[in-house]
Amino acid sequence: MLKANHPVCLVQRHWRARRSWTCLQVRLKVSVATDREAVETFNPVNVQLLSSALHKQIFPKNSKEPCDIATRQEYARQHLELQHIWGKSTDKIPDISFQLPKLTGRDLEEHFLRIGIEQSGSYMQKAKEIAVTDLPQQPKEWSRQSGWTRYDPKSGKKEKVDHPLENILTFDVETAVAVGPQPIMATAASPQAWYSWVSPYLFGESDHPNHLIPFGKTGNERIVIGHNVGFDRARILEEYNTSSSKLGFLDTMSMHIAVSGLCSQQRPAWMSEIKRRNIGKVSTSSNSDTHSVMDSVSQNMDVGSNSFFDVSALNSLKDVVKFHCNMDMDKSSRNILVDGQLEDVQQNFEELIRYCATDVDMTHRVYKALWPKFHENCPHPVSFAGMLQMGNSILTVNEHWEEYLANSVAKHKELEDMLDVKLQELAENARALVGKDEEWRKDPWLSQLDWFVNPRQRKLKGQPKWYKDAYDTKADKLKISTRSRIAPLLLRLKWQDHPIHYLTEHGWCFKIPIARADEAGNTKIVSMDEDYFYYKIPHKDGETANCGNPIAKNYLHFFEEGVLSSEYDAAREALELNAKSAYWISSRERILGQYVVWDDDVKDMGLTKRPGHGKNGIILPQMVTMGTVTRRAVEKTWLTASNAKANRIGSELKSMVQAPPGYKIVGADVDSEELWISSIIGDAQFGFHGATALGWMTLQGSKSEGTDLHSKTAQILGISRNKAKVFNYARIYGAGAKYATSLLMQYNQDLDLDEAKQKAAELYLSTKGEKERSVRNQFKRAFWHGGTESYMFNALEDIALCKEPRTPILGCAITDALKPKYAGTQFLTSRINWVVQSSAVDYLHMMIVSMSHLIDRYNIDARFMLSVHDEVRYLSSEKDQHRTALALQIANLWTRALFSYKLGIPNLPQAVAFFSAVDIDHVLRKEPNMHCLTPSNPNKIEEGKSYSVYETVAELEEQAKVNGSKHLLDNERRTLASQLPDTDIIRQLEELNQLLPESRMCELDYLHAQMFREFKPNKNPTKRGGRATEVKVSKKSAVKKIAQEEVDEAETDESITVGSKDDDRLLYLKYEDGTMPRSSVRVIQSKVPTFKRSNEDSSSLFIPTGVLDAYVRPDPTPVRSSSSYRSMKKPSNPTTINWISA
Repeated sequence: MLKANHPVCLVQRHWRARRSWTCLQVRLKVSVATDREAVETFNPVNVQLLSSALHKQIFPKNSKEPCDIATRQEYARQHLELQHIWGKSTDKIPDISFQLPKLTGRDLEEHFLRIGIEQSGSYMQKAKEIAVTDLPQQPKEWSRQSGWTRYDPKSGKKEKVDHPLENILTFDVETAVAVGPQPIMATAASPQAWYSWVSPYLFGESDHPNHLIPFGKTGNERIVIGHNVGFDRARILEEYNTSSSKLGFLDTMSMHIAVSGLCSQQRPAWMSEIKRRNIGKVSTSSNSDTHSVMDSVSQNMDVGSNSFFDVSALNSLKDVVKFHCNMDMDKSSRNILVDGQLEDVQQNFEELIRYCATDVDMTHRVYKALWPKFHENCPHPVSFAGMLQMGNSILTVNEHWEEYLANSVAKHKELEDMLDVKLQELAENARALVGKDEEWRKDPWLSQLDWFVNPRQRKLKGQPKWYKDAYDTKADKLKISTRSRIAPLLLRLKWQDHPIHYLTEHGWCFKIPIARADEAGNTKIVSMDEDYFYYKIPHKDGETANCGNPIAKNYLHFFEEGVLSSEYDAAREALELNAKSAYWISSRERILGQYVVWDDDVKDMGLTKRPGHGKNGIILPQMVTMGTVTRRAVEKTWLTASNAKANRIGSELKSMVQAPPGYKIVGADVDSEELWISSIIGDAQFGFHGATALGWMTLQGSKSEGTDLHSKTAQILGISRNKAKVFNYARIYGAGAKYATSLLMQYNQDLDLDEAKQKAAELYLSTKGEKERSVRNQFKRAFWHGGTESYMFNALEDIALCKEPRTPILGCAITDALKPKYAGTQFLTSRINWVVQSSAVDYLHMMIVSMSHLIDRYNIDARFMLSVHDEVRYLSSEKDQHRTALALQIANLWTRALFSYKLGIPNLPQAVAFFSAVDIDHVLRKEPNMHCLTPSNPNKIEEGKSYSVYETVAELEEQAKVNGSKHLLDNERRTLASQLPDTDIIRQLEELNQLLPESRMCELDYLHAQMFREFKPNKNPTKRGGRATEVKVSKKSAVKKIAQEEVDEAETDESITVGSKDDDRLLYLKYEDGTMPRSSVRVIQSKVPTFKRSNEDSSSLFIPTGVLDAYVRPDPTPVRSSSSYRSMKKPSNPTTINWISA
């Protein structure tokens, strides 16, 4: 049971950068030690923490807590009690203690800085060097000889070389559609020389195109810069090896997205604005949707002046060059590569090689413009090193890959033929009703077909129009696909056991006799006739969207759940066949297009040749390492691959990635990664783990007891726990009640809109709480209060809406397009999502950089394979599989610990310190016990194994006894991290710490106010909340400036105060009806003025002379006037304006 223990005050002193002295007060609950003589520690809300043996190895000995910790603990108890959590039983986790690798610095912060610098190696220095260096001029003539040619700009000499000689290169590859994915030409440039590479196949020196581009094994660390460089990397010979090539790839597309990328909400408005600027006008008829988005955005910001349109661009090289370099690119030559044959490429070689070289030149110019901005946005070396690691993904396959492709194609063809036969049978059965008008008119499905028979038609004489339209006269057979309009009718589909019906305005609907209308529940009627009411089949995009095809992929789960059905066996079989093919149909192009290189074409893959028909292959995922504004990686196939399902052809895709003989795939999924990140940011306001309801449920909630977050949501909404997960993650990412309403109506067809809205409102009231929308309170801010997640949402919004949003751990900045100074308060959903997902990217980068450090430090035979958001996989030799597993556990422990440490909580819950299990497997799959049985794979795949941290430690202890090792990871070697000069490290730490606030803990009054549903504001202007953007203001203090951000009432419904770097006091205007002036004004009088309304003009408000030296208008230029009043225009009719201190 939860209970508070007597506090023991330990007053200690501990120095931290930019932190003050304080006293430390800790509550400990001690239990009997295990055989390792470790101590189990529990915090005030009974969250089990790391044992003291592990804690002292990770956190500083004299970590501090605030003197008011007792009050914070009491507030946490009250909050948990209000949320019906206090007193719930919790499970005790077995304690563990073992010798960890010693930190390379004095604390976690310094440790990660050191290993980040170490893993960046010389790549960082090279990246800085090339950013201030120009490329030489391009050669006037290009060689056609195969292989590499080097062009010396000083001597004008060109010579054949085996590979580029320099360690810094900008690189671009060209392929031709007619040839395949293999490279046919490439260019590269360094500050010293230009290079060209020509495939031996291009001019007939080879009879096959399977040639890769050699970069040589120089043993040096080299960087290769490219735009979407993952595509170019997949054509480099040395990358097809299980050992590292020491090539580091820098992607200017990823750098641009991280600095100036657009979120999905912004793209339509951005494209419309760019067209308006370039053309002057855009057709409203062809771009109505885009304009509506544009207009809604424009209402809340001064479009074209300091807006996100001016600081962002799309991601293509052409767009990026225009944005960063203000240069236009001609990409027309690319058409030859896309549409032409090999002969066309040969004839236009000079044009195409220059086109390729121009891409290199422009990529370098973009890089020079981007690097300073990127380094400022992502200043921590761990972010840079993590990006390099992510760009080195590798997947190993064997002969089973080709079998998988053949089996999937064949099975799909078999089912497709069977489906065609079924649909043709149904069509022929329907055709037999020609002339039997009474029968087909009574049929609720067939009556919707066009039964008109044209007496003058020669072909298919006497056949109805619907049959004639479906008949392929050239093939002399019926061709009816599941995408055709008549297929659902021939299949006689039912929705909730009612016939479906197509209405032009509303898409696919279902109809119910008027006499039985109560069977529709609360579903909204969209049409009616004499006999039936018509109801729309729901769409994932909500009530306004129409169902275009009820057999489409998005509706398969309705078929599986019995909502979509048919009473005819043939129809049910057809639906089942369609369901089995759905995954393959949507994914086959990407899967069949995978660029696989086999050991027949590469002399050395670092793998032993397979006997007989066996062979080794490697796939390099063409990763965009920072492919979204949250800096998440993007890749079309492997990062979106589903898990194997028994009724999905080809869904065993991931399991076709198989470890070569002598190797294992070692990996783990981070448990509730983004949920934990969100909750700990909320807990940080109290200063300890599990202080908020969300934090406690994340750490201690039990599925069996119904006290975890997903179970709570399921109870509120009356849905399954699995479905509740969707609602929870969507809410944490910033989705509102509107989205929850739409989702509820999808999951429960009986809900009408009003009932769904009510349930969604109940969910958000219980979780987010009430919103204090006025800023006329002692905290000078709007905030959530009284919900299980109020603390978390306030903390996330504090980060998302501050002047310079940065992730709280590594200090990575948000893209310019979402910064408040350019986007106002628009796109709050995307910004909340950015805080969570970008912090999760920090987590991933920290973990893989920690792994890389441990692999080097303990000489572990393993390398990074792939990361899919919260999953990581490594290719490890069998002899080092358990060392790799323990290294993963330690990397996760360090990463979680730094999150806690940076958020001001110098401890870590035992529940999240380690992975619940690390999988050691011979194939890539979600769980090692999945057999991956599918229609295309009838044979079980042998199971792998999962190891908890306890089992891994036990395995390595046995090995240590045999080997005589002092450490579980074996004997270590000294690495660069521990040798870096302290003075440089301290200086860099201070620079990084200046980017983030000193503390995430908020003042007690504000902590208390977030707890309750009922909040009564205390209008004391000297009080403030915890936001970094707010300052104390005295009513009597002289006001020098007014600063104000635009308000997005539709999305945030709150006023935002903008701070400044200097000490000027801030004041802003707010109309009584809640809206605000659209431009800033400056006050030159210290007294708070009063405003009178004009009798002559009801839309004008008059301000005494001397109060303002500029009036609010679209053009903020100050205007002087001799008149005694200045007017401030506003379209609506406010009665007064109030001064509000901020």
